[in-house]
Amino acid sequence: MGKIKIITKIPPLVLVGTIIVLFPIFTYMTLDRINRQKIQSIRLLFEKSTALIRAFEAGTRTGMMNMGWSRGTLENLLKETASLPDISYLFLVDKNGIILVHSNKAKIGGQYGRNLDLAKVIDSGKAMWRIKKDDKGKNVFEVYKKFSPIVQNTQMNPSAMMYRHQGMHDNFFDVGMNYGDTVIFVGLDMTVVEQADQNDIQHSIVMAIILLLIGLTGFILVFIVQRYRATRSSLSRIKIFSDNLVENMPVGLIAVDTNDLILSVNPAAKNLLNLPLTKVMHGVAEQVLPEKLISLVRSVNLQNKPVEKEIRIRGEKESPVILDVVVSPLRENDGSSLGALLILRDLTELSHLKNEIERNKRLAAIGRLAAGVAHEIRNPLSSLKGYATFFKEIFDKDTQNFNIADVMIKEVDRLDRVVGELVGLARPVRVSGKPVRIRQLVEDTIKIVEHDAKLHNITIDMEQDKETGSIYADEDRLKQVLLNLYLNAIQSMENSGRLHIRLSRDEPGGKVVIKISDTGSGIKKEELPDIFEPYFTTKLSGTGLGLAIVHNIIKAHNGEIKVKSKPGHGTCFTIILPDMEKEKNE
Repeated sequence: MGKIKIITKIPPLVLVGTIIVLFPIFTYMTLDRINRQKIQSIRLLFEKSTALIRAFEAGTRTGMMNMGWSRGTLENLLKETASLPDISYLFLVDKNGIILVHSNKAKIGGQYGRNLDLAKVIDSGKAMWRIKKDDKGKNVFEVYKKFSPIVQNTQMNPSAMMYRHQGMHDNFFDVGMNYGDTVIFVGLDMTVVEQADQNDIQHSIVMAIILLLIGLTGFILVFIVQRYRATRSSLSRIKIFSDNLVENMPVGLIAVDTNDLILSVNPAAKNLLNLPLTKVMHGVAEQVLPEKLISLVRSVNLQNKPVEKEIRIRGEKESPVILDVVVSPLRENDGSSLGALLILRDLTELSHLKNEIERNKRLAAIGRLAAGVAHEIRNPLSSLKGYATFFKEIFDKDTQNFNIADVMIKEVDRLDRVVGELVGLARPVRVSGKPVRIRQLVEDTIKIVEHDAKLHNITIDMEQDKETGSIYADEDRLKQVLLNLYLNAIQSMENSGRLHIRLSRDEPGGKVVIKISDTGSGIKKEELPDIFEPYFTTKLSGTGLGLAIVHNIIKAHNGEIKVKSKPGHGTCFTIILPDMEKEKNE
């Protein structure tokens, strides 16, 4: 373990740099040594082969000078020479590549050397070499040159001269003349040499690796010594800095080990949770921290991944505190668990301010209009409706004047409703609370719009993931919300489509989720941020107040309403409703 920790402290750049410096040097030395060994092996094989050829030529020359020399004698000499260790074959060919004599008699008369310029070899008289495969697939070091066993007349001994003058042993001279323009080939088995070369290469590589490791170790040791001195002097400064940083952070930090014991708590966390100073450090988490935080810690231990959630707890004077909590697992280098780290951020003031801004933004726009509109419009409307009613009563039915008066009355009523909605939107929404069965509420509201949906060839269906049960809410206000969303969906689908309502329950928070989706025309992306604003509408006959009222009602229930839409692909509204009685008790 200790060695691993030391190595991990070495920056990768140092290791890479050291290897970049040392690796080419030792690679060059190793390759150079291997190349020299290979050249030396080839030189030794070449010298051995040429010496063997010279010895065979000398034996042939000596035999030709003596009496009784014949072709059979030459073949026996070649066979005996080829039987020496490490010799794979020995044979003679003429300038046309025809094998004249071979250590393997079965190959006599065959063709060899088609890829060689034998005439050039004979003319040069120099020994040449190459490496080739034999019949068994083994490497053979082959040397070939002009075969020169013939002795010049001036070099013949007196006996030979005498025999020639006497016409005796003409067969010897015929033999000498027949083998004049020939090439001798000798092949040496390279198995032993290759094994020796392989051993030398392995030895060279091992030595290079050892030297490389020694050099690398030297570099690393020098670096470790320097880093050790610098690290030791900076550790105290880092510790002081980190302690001050944690102590003075405006964000709460709590560290809990695997046994649910509190390891560390900074002052910000103590203030947010209103913790007693004497029971915090090294205390049991369940006895000190709120239950909601303990649940998050346990969920992180089960899921083995960070969890972020907004929770409400009771603060000083029983006032609710809204916290953004991030719980992250703490891990050792080997992956073993050390516990969990809780990061707490106070969102209470921010949440209140956000809600207040949203509420004031809408009410300010509406309030300026509502006061004047209610007074200035309703009085003239009453007069208009009175005159229209009078004219309707004095004209006969089915006359043009009667129909005009009837239209005037209906339009006045519509304007009165708009003014009523305007005034209602300007006032703060007040909701009453009682147990409401969500499924029953949705089914009742669907029955109200079923007839209108059938007229437009629209199918309505509902599904429920889990039993939603009851929540504490204002039933009439929720009906107003659902009917408004149903009617908007039906109007967006015109002549046909599908209205789908899905119910579910969020188990951890106990919240009810209602999703209302349609297959209508959808909403443009740039219009989505403004759909809950008063007087914003995309319908020719719309007032722009419906969704604003829906938003206010949902907010009055401390809920959320979200929307997703794509032009041509429909719209989906998601309503998230908490249990008002449960939140009140918390």
